[in-house]
Amino acid sequence: MSEPKRKRSSGQQSGPLLAARIINDALRKKSQGDLSDYNVIVKELCAREVDSVQLQRWLNGLRCCVSSMGHGCDKLVGATLQLSWAYRDETTVKAYTNYLTDLVAAHAEYMSPCVFMLLKRFVYDEERPEIHNELAFSRSMACLSHLLDLVPMGLHCVQQHLVSVCPYKGRQALSQEHFVRNCLLLADGFPSLLVDVIEILIEHLIKLDVDISKEDLEAELRQPNDCSMGVFQLEMEQGDGDTTDSGRAEAMTNIPAHKLDVCMNHMLKFIHKCSHYDNGEFHLDGGTLVFQALCKVFQKSLLMTHGTSHVQFVLFLACSTHQSFVEGFLHLLWAKAEDVSCSAVTRQAAAAYMASFVARAQYIALTTVKLCLDLMSEWILRYIQQCDSSARSIPDVNAHAVFFSIVQALMYIFLFRHKELLRMENAQGYLRSLQFERIVMCRLNPLKVCLSSVAEAFAAVTSKHEIVFCYTIIERNRRIVMPTTYMDDASNKAIHLGSFFPFDPYLLKQSLPWIEDKYVQWKDAIPDAFLAAEESSNTAESEPLAFPESPRTLAENQITLNLTPMSPTCMSPGFDRNSFT
Repeated sequence: MSEPKRKRSSGQQSGPLLAARIINDALRKKSQGDLSDYNVIVKELCAREVDSVQLQRWLNGLRCCVSSMGHGCDKLVGATLQLSWAYRDETTVKAYTNYLTDLVAAHAEYMSPCVFMLLKRFVYDEERPEIHNELAFSRSMACLSHLLDLVPMGLHCVQQHLVSVCPYKGRQALSQEHFVRNCLLLADGFPSLLVDVIEILIEHLIKLDVDISKEDLEAELRQPNDCSMGVFQLEMEQGDGDTTDSGRAEAMTNIPAHKLDVCMNHMLKFIHKCSHYDNGEFHLDGGTLVFQALCKVFQKSLLMTHGTSHVQFVLFLACSTHQSFVEGFLHLLWAKAEDVSCSAVTRQAAAAYMASFVARAQYIALTTVKLCLDLMSEWILRYIQQCDSSARSIPDVNAHAVFFSIVQALMYIFLFRHKELLRMENAQGYLRSLQFERIVMCRLNPLKVCLSSVAEAFAAVTSKHEIVFCYTIIERNRRIVMPTTYMDDASNKAIHLGSFFPFDPYLLKQSLPWIEDKYVQWKDAIPDAFLAAEESSNTAESEPLAFPESPRTLAENQITLNLTPMSPTCMSPGFDRNSFT
């Protein structure tokens, strides 16, 4: 019985051994200048009809010859990297994984093309069914893990090639979703890649985000027969979106928005997963790692990108997991806003982020809100004092852009948080300490320059609670002709200070549940006087929503500054100009 077994064993080994002899002979002849046998082997490997058994023989034979496959065998190695190995049986997959492992162990220079080949399986192949794509990814991920365990320096190759395999933004949503999900699984398996993976994905999502028409997205959320609905009303009714029977929001009909929506859903889910144990308890180490990675990417890419409406909410969710993250993010923003070595545009962007974050984040404690107001007020008062003692007190938008941005941030935060502030003990005393009157009456005249809708709302709230009376200044400003800059020689429209509000309402349906319970809607912050005005407007649809105490409507043809597209929809949905006329 033992003799037949030995014969079968010898027969099973004959295939790989024969292939090894053929390959060795071809490589020896190649070194002597004869490429005929070498090219035959390459052609054989490139043939699509090669069956799995024959492929296993070639792969096992190649393993025996890897020591001879150094520089100069790129054509042969390239042919093996083009094989459709990931869709074959387990035996073939194991043989291929072993071959790649031996190849990289013998010749580290092949690590880069091997990693690139494996990373290409992270992208959805639209010509194959989904089950094949899932199989190819899982096997490529396992093979990549083997290679990185063998050659840890291969992580650098992953960082380099992951950017090059990013799907083009025009590809279908399934391709975008699979790439984002697979990259996050990679980061989960290799924490040292976390920062690079998040940076690559954020930059990729930014491209998707800026490709979305905000007007089209808002139109999708409106009632079909109510084309006249303003942005303010849109935010008031945003929470009434349709959902499926399972509770999950329906897919967006806006194709670019749907692509971003499914990707953001994976990103936000990953942030939550890293920040919590399976039992739901907060995971400090994991949360800190993700938060630090997001802050690094924010400073490098996101802060200076002004066309995004949704990607920045990854930080909004990350900060919600722990108070220290809130303080860390605000410290980062305020350090940028007051850093004179930064450009004015960077400082304005930081102020806008700080204002929108403090106003909209429901989880920010009132003590933190007060600290931000105190910092802004103190900075503004010092700036006013410096200007009063110099000849720089002309209200020029270009010369004092940072000042006006921080004043606008102060007013914006106050508007969203004034109800909480007024419920404090000695609320009037605290609000007087902010010296709103000194700020609005200074020679730089911020109420003239700041976004008119914010100034009007601020005037209404502060007048109602007798904190400061701004309407006299606003009326006087309407009669003042200020030094202005023009958009072009043919235009006579003055550019006032504008700003974007990065954490304006989140409009993506499927990923919204990660955000909505942590978010302050304008309808929750709107003063009682405004609600009364809204109720009266419901009984007389022809009359627009107005502030009861506002003596005059806003100026027409207002144009925002260069931070955002020149469109009324770039204003905060809580401050649509039509809501104040």
